Amino acid sequence: MAVRPRRVSELMNPDVVTLRPDQSLVEAQRILSSKSVSGAPVVDAAGRVIGVVSQNDLVRKAAHPDTVAHAGQFFSSVEDYADLGRTLVAPSSQHVSDVLTPRVYSVSRDTGVAVAANIMRERRIHRLLVIEKGVLVGVVSSLDLLRVVEELC
Repeated sequence: MAVRPRRVSELMNPDVVTLRPDQSLVEAQRILSSKSVSGAPVVDAAGRVIGVVSQNDLVRKAAHPDTVAHAGQFFSSVEDYADLGRTLVAPSSQHVSDVLTPRVYSVSRDTGVAVAANIMRERRIHRLLVIEKGVLVGVVSSLDLLRVVEELC
C-alpha cells in the first residue's frame, strides 16, 4: 500500500495566535496560556512577521530578569546609581520585542510534510510559519507532525 505524500496545508492551523512587539511579557504569557499554544509569531503594525516568541523565551526571561543597568535606565542621584546592578526591571515593563527571536523559519502550503519535519528536526524548532506571498496563512507545529506518525501506526 503506497502512502500518498502529505502537504503542510493538510496539517497547518490557519487560526494563528500572534503577538505584537509592544505587548508586555505578562500579557504575552496570558495570551499563550489562554490559547494553549507554546509560542507565537510576532507581527508589526502592517501584519508582517518580525519574529517568534516561545514559552521557553518567556520562562528564560523570568528566570534571568534584566537589571535596570542592563536595560539602560539612568538615574541622577548617587544612591540610585549604586543600586543599578541589583534593581530588577519590573516584568510588566518588559516587552515582547525584548525576547523575540528574529530568525523565522517558514514554508509554503505546498511544502511536503517530510520536508517540514526535516527543517524542524535540523533547526531544533517546534513550529514553522506558513507564509504565502509574504502573508502569514498558518502555522504547523511538531504536534501537528505527530498526527501523521499516529496515522501511519
